[in-house]
Amino acid sequence: MRIFVVGVGNLGAAVVRSLQRSCAHYDIVLVERDPKDREALQAHYGCTVVEQLDSQHRVGAGDLLVLTVKPQDAAVACTMIAPYLDESATVLSMMAGVSVDTLASFLKTRKIARSMPNLGASIGESATAYFCDAGLLSHETIGVEAVLSALGRCWRIEREDLLDGLTAVAGSGPAYLCWLAEHVEKTAIEFGLSKEDAHAVVLQTFRGTMLYLEQSGLTFAELRAQVTSPQGTTAAAMSILKERAADKAITDAVVAARKRASELGVINN
Repeated sequence: MRIFVVGVGNLGAAVVRSLQRSCAHYDIVLVERDPKDREALQAHYGCTVVEQLDSQHRVGAGDLLVLTVKPQDAAVACTMIAPYLDESATVLSMMAGVSVDTLASFLKTRKIARSMPNLGASIGESATAYFCDAGLLSHETIGVEAVLSALGRCWRIEREDLLDGLTAVAGSGPAYLCWLAEHVEKTAIEFGLSKEDAHAVVLQTFRGTMLYLEQSGLTFAELRAQVTSPQGTTAAAMSILKERAADKAITDAVVAARKRASELGVINN
């Protein structure tokens, strides 16, 4: 099986790096339109790099095509790919908002899976949900999961519409955490810590908390309750967050992200 990666930006590069841990370089074909980028990719990864698919570089039966182009480029990319895509090949899309029906109309196949890896993919720690259309056979689904598992942890979902919500949670999730950390760090600096120390302390606090959660098996709510002593410092902080309706603000933010993911689907349909 050969794997074709179309669009080798940050996400595409993460996919290539993960594939190279288990695939021979000659089984990976990269599709990149910019000639300067093609030269750099060829030198860095040692894979075949082409400007576009053609009669010599076709996605054949049993091959896997991974789409990591921007959603707004979906129509152009798929139109160029379709003539060189075998109906028995598998397509794995990593484009937000572009539905299976839309991809099927462009590519003339139903052997399509959709996924949305997040930032962690760059270090093999992605949280990825994926959906497989009914056209995929069991062994083809296994191939999709193998690629996504190489990027981190993945979860199969049975409803495509859930991907918008999971894009809002996992795809945008790193920004929520960084926003919170940014403001805690800023306050630490206002208390008198140096920028370097404030950053290091907040980073280690987040890291230690996540590791403790993994090892203890506690839920977020259970650990929060565990560290919130009655009338203590954490309780004082929690009371302000409750008073300011911070929970509603966070919910509204995630819902807004989901709405935007759905809008991207409308734009591309």
